[in-house]
Amino acid sequence: MLTAGAYARPGVQSCLALDLGTSTVRLWTSQSGTVITEPTVLGRRSTDRHVAGRAALTAQARGVSVTWPVRDGVVRDFFACVHLLRLLTADVRLPSDTAYPVLVGVPATATLRQRNVLVAAVRRAVGGRVSAVEEPLAAALACRPDPGGDVVVVDIGSGRTEVARIGDRSIVAAERVEDAGSVDRIPAIADCVRRLDRPRGGQRRLLLTGGGATAPGIAARLAALTGRCVTMPAEPPLATLTGLRRLLTG
Repeated sequence: MLTAGAYARPGVQSCLALDLGTSTVRLWTSQSGTVITEPTVLGRRSTDRHVAGRAALTAQARGVSVTWPVRDGVVRDFFACVHLLRLLTADVRLPSDTAYPVLVGVPATATLRQRNVLVAAVRRAVGGRVSAVEEPLAAALACRPDPGGDVVVVDIGSGRTEVARIGDRSIVAAERVEDAGSVDRIPAIADCVRRLDRPRGGQRRLLLTGGGATAPGIAARLAALTGRCVTMPAEPPLATLTGLRRLLTG
């Protein structure tokens, strides 16, 4: 998997890590050193005025129309996504040059086109030298797994669940588990884990990340259904962003 500091640039102190999810966007900059968390929603008060995040939800309660530009972890409305990111980073004071590194998480099952659209939207919104890193890789790095061992990551997001097998510092295989609405999706996730996990000389660890990982009983059920040892980071919703930060800062 990628190593800590892989995207750090000598002499460049500014950097930006971005986890653009379906329901929540999380970002971190070296300037502020704090995590900004906002809903991934954009509202239009007039033809030339937009509001984003919590302000957009407040405006929606007053009758303002809103849009959610990210669906299933990928950009569905390019220009709305650009507006959203510009508003959320307006007070961050990002550098005006194009040399500072920007890392954004991308689903492991995203197509090349979806990946390119995401990178283009981020570049237009914030500038910088934008690179995309698969979210399971970033999440695994956040948990500091044994570099010599393989790991299976289950990333449970809003409307999108991915299972990825990581080996030799890269994604070996990945599948998306469709959201079945009110239907229990834990058995489907366990089936996916069994399909992807081909242990040699032992069973791989199962790493559970994402906002949905905090739901009661999920870790215990996956452990029982797969026979794997399930671990979670201290803050599963922040795992991807934490991994991106480590790639930028070491």
